[in-house]
Amino acid sequence: MYPFLKRGADIIFSILGILISAPLLLISIFLIFTSGETSPLYVSYRIGKDGVLFRMFKLRTMSRARPSKSPLTAYNDTRINFFGRFLRFSKIDELPQFFNILNGDLSFVGPRPMLPEVFMYYPKSVQKTLNTIRPGVTGIGSIFFRNESDLFKKVKGSHENFYKHNIAPAKADLELWYTKNRSFVIDFKILVFTMVALFYGKVKSLKRHFKNLPTTELFQE
Repeated sequence: MYPFLKRGADIIFSILGILISAPLLLISIFLIFTSGETSPLYVSYRIGKDGVLFRMFKLRTMSRARPSKSPLTAYNDTRINFFGRFLRFSKIDELPQFFNILNGDLSFVGPRPMLPEVFMYYPKSVQKTLNTIRPGVTGIGSIFFRNESDLFKKVKGSHENFYKHNIAPAKADLELWYTKNRSFVIDFKILVFTMVALFYGKVKSLKRHFKNLPTTELFQE
């Protein structure tokens, strides 16, 4: 019953989200155009439910004139323009994903969908479990790793190796916890703490609100 009701809620609230956010979305698209970008919408292929690739929509925050071979966003990445930093910090760049939710590619809450080349950093057993549910715009991992690129600030070696050996295991534990414990109550709490993280930054004492939540050395409370 939970999956069907959750899908119904996704459809209803994604339609409301599209209608409410339309003015802000149009203003952002106009400002991206004025910054010199001719394509305000960024489309990338992500791993979805059952391992199927889908096109995820975001507002463009990086200059196409500065391509990078890495799938990861570095700390103070020079590809991100001034307005793009605001869009990313405020999460306004995620507004087009209401259409992904309506289309059934995403849910409001679930494991964050990853690029195929990043998904390969995770063990096969983790990939298999994550593929059993629809990914989400936000999730327990998204709250902990809201400013993931900041973790690369003091990394002197390869960002890819740091992600694979430090971030990926921590994210895997969090997302596996969600797949095992997901419910309407958990989803509601994640949405609430996502809003808290959006307005106040890092959320503290999450273990008091989520039973048996795994810990990680990257975030000591």
